[in-house]
Amino acid sequence: MRSIPTARAVLCASIGLAFGAAAGAAPGPAQAPFSFDAAPGHLPKNVVPLDYRVAIVPDVEKRTLRGTESVDLMFKEATDTIQFNAIGMRFEGVKLDGKAVKSVAFDEKREIVTVKLAAKARPGRHVLNLAYDAKIESGPRGLFAQPFQKPDGSRDVLLSTQFEATDARRMFPCWDEPAFRARFQLTATVPAKWAAISNMPVEKRVVKGDLATTTFQRSPSMASYLVEFTGGNMAKIGTRAGNTDINVWAVRGQEQNGKQALEDARQILLDYNDYFGVPFPLPKLDAIAVPGGFQGAMENWGAITYNDQTLLLTPTSTIDNRQLVFSISAHEMAHQWFGDLVTMGWWEDIWLNESFASWGAAKETDKRNPSWRVREAEDAGKEAAMRVDARSASRPVHNAVENELEPQNNADPLIIYNKGQAVLRMLEAYVGPDKFREGIRAYMKARQYSNATSTDLWNALGAASGQDIAALARDWIEQPGFPVVAAKAECDAAGARTVTLSQSRFLLYGEDKAGSHWTIPLRVRTGDGAPQSVLLTKDGQRVAAGRCDQPLSLNADTDGFFRVAYDDALLAVNTRRFGALPDGDRIALLDDQWALVESGKQPLDSYLALASAAADRSNERVWNQILGAIDTIERAERGTPGHDAFVAWARALVKPVATRMGAAPAAGETAGVQRLRRNLIAHLGAWGDQDVVADARRRFAAFVADRSALAPDDQASVLTIVAQNADAATFEQLHAVAKSAKNETEVRRFYPILMRVRDPQLAAQAARIALSPEIPPQADVLRLGLVLALSGEHPQLAWTTFTTNVDRLTAANPGNRPNILAKTAPDVFWNSIPPETLQSWIKERIEPGMADTLSDSMQTARFRLDEKNRLVQQADRIVKTKS
Repeated sequence: MRSIPTARAVLCASIGLAFGAAAGAAPGPAQAPFSFDAAPGHLPKNVVPLDYRVAIVPDVEKRTLRGTESVDLMFKEATDTIQFNAIGMRFEGVKLDGKAVKSVAFDEKREIVTVKLAAKARPGRHVLNLAYDAKIESGPRGLFAQPFQKPDGSRDVLLSTQFEATDARRMFPCWDEPAFRARFQLTATVPAKWAAISNMPVEKRVVKGDLATTTFQRSPSMASYLVEFTGGNMAKIGTRAGNTDINVWAVRGQEQNGKQALEDARQILLDYNDYFGVPFPLPKLDAIAVPGGFQGAMENWGAITYNDQTLLLTPTSTIDNRQLVFSISAHEMAHQWFGDLVTMGWWEDIWLNESFASWGAAKETDKRNPSWRVREAEDAGKEAAMRVDARSASRPVHNAVENELEPQNNADPLIIYNKGQAVLRMLEAYVGPDKFREGIRAYMKARQYSNATSTDLWNALGAASGQDIAALARDWIEQPGFPVVAAKAECDAAGARTVTLSQSRFLLYGEDKAGSHWTIPLRVRTGDGAPQSVLLTKDGQRVAAGRCDQPLSLNADTDGFFRVAYDDALLAVNTRRFGALPDGDRIALLDDQWALVESGKQPLDSYLALASAAADRSNERVWNQILGAIDTIERAERGTPGHDAFVAWARALVKPVATRMGAAPAAGETAGVQRLRRNLIAHLGAWGDQDVVADARRRFAAFVADRSALAPDDQASVLTIVAQNADAATFEQLHAVAKSAKNETEVRRFYPILMRVRDPQLAAQAARIALSPEIPPQADVLRLGLVLALSGEHPQLAWTTFTTNVDRLTAANPGNRPNILAKTAPDVFWNSIPPETLQSWIKERIEPGMADTLSDSMQTARFRLDEKNRLVQQADRIVKTKS
């Protein structure tokens, strides 16, 4: 499942994992290959489901569900007890092989139903039948009802499902653990005017009055959390790729907005069929645009559900929208192999799904859209993961899950998705792409229609490469954190350079009490040469590194998940030659030097010298990194006597770059360069550059008069500058633009801009708008992001609005509430109120299982307060010296 960052905080998909291993621990005993009998879980394995037949009759008005179920079971031994999962159900007519059972007991806390038989049933095949009542949910878990507003303003509702990790048991009784793969055949009775969609094609459809009963074909063996059903007034467009029918479904009248996604899916499927060596095995693949529900998408086998904003494109969509649609489609379609065809044996190996889907999506996006420079863009996600992983309490990618029902304690998506993806990229660079693919293909063929552990993957990659991949990979996957490599240079009389290397765990704060150690696959580049692989195994290891006047990178092309601390001599050469470095090497150097500044290990001067040396190149990721660092300092300076002087310094650094790029795109200019121009202009506008502000006002006036006067890609940056400098009349114009949004794409573009106003009275008005009925029901999840966005300019207003309306703001996705409180709130409001007040308010509202997460989040919040003070002192000194 892919989730979308909201208000600079990742509101992760609620997978409900509680991670139990101690922070800072070294890798434990090697994990065994998958074994069904040894797989973790809470259900006994003496009774195993083989084949489900589930029939549901939803009542949308009453939000209830009536269901019947027949399950073929294999009794591996004689027993009088059957156990399975359910939530909030009432059972009747429970029979085994046509005979009434003795009793049915429901442990609602453990979500386990225990059926007692009158006598022990013999080993072999049996059939369990039952009827049940259940609930249709109002948020994205189980079978849920999604209200939405149509383009004509009328209201409607559809049904869809979200089962990962443990919510299939809300729609039908099941063995809801990933190791219990089985076949499923679903039947649904819904209004006849509705379309009905599931994992498999329709087998038959019978209409009786106003209702239609649709039975779908039986699925291959799969995990319960991948079952899907959607019903509503929907229509589709379709194509074909190889032997697979591909369809995009959307609310009727909007299906044509899926044309680009349909073409993307056709190409992606063909590429994945080739790469994985196992063609997509189902007869069809549906992409279903759900209006609202959840952020991102869910990889149900053969029936992927998407928030419609991540699948549909309109004439007012931007290149960012287009790139998002491709990358999320590539991510979810990679899951059809990594996660669906081969499923992790237990939730501790969720990274096998998510990291590989992220890695596969980046690889596919780069292949089909090389001008997007995805490998450089990946760096931003990697840096976000490294920031989380640089805390003393971080958790490893692979970590024991003791209870999948508890809140998501320390299951950080930046570790599961981004760190895992980055480690895979590092391993692929070390092994070589051909050997890596050979190992992936072997893994798919060996584990298809079954489950796997990390060890199954390492064994396949090891066999393909002829190397001990398991030993190398375990350092990165099974222990938390990452290293910083210290490089110290020596030069001989002829100018030849030798570098002595050592490592330690990199931490933003705290200390490494575990003595962590990694085997580190370096990619060493001297001068402009090709990178050379060097495996760093011990401290004091010496490496020949070219000549002393050549720049040096130990993380060429930023492929590695580690930092490098160059000694003064090396850093001086790299700074002097910075403009001539390859883009990937410059990105790695900027990332590392900024992290060393944040941790207090290097002075701010060292980073700003690199930033100043970047002025003659127009690389989007380089400048995004620099602008992000300057943003951090500028926010720290707000309210201090040195703020205006620092902003003037920032304008002087950035404006020559923007001026050189010009106001209009050049012929053949890439989307990244165009986006960089807009970003530079947006920052200059935020920093009060009068030329930029005047130009934005001129362009906005033209836009108000004629909506075609401003291209969709330019609207957010121009309108944001106008909002930051708006008076009451201008704010009303901006508000009118938002209210006149023609579709949800524009709703999500224009309403966040209102939150950027700097006038306090207008900001209070913006807060009221964020909570108003203007926001359509399918965009309810947007409200939280709007309130959080207020914190950028008005931290106290944002805090008051959040705390006063927290129940309403978290109602759209109740499964995410624990993370919003324990993770997102400290990340956003660390500078709004005193830390003790913040922690106390949150502690009163979270479950006990989230206490450790809150403690970790507050430790980070206190670090940021300390960092703020350090940055202000250093920035003031530097700016004063330069002035």
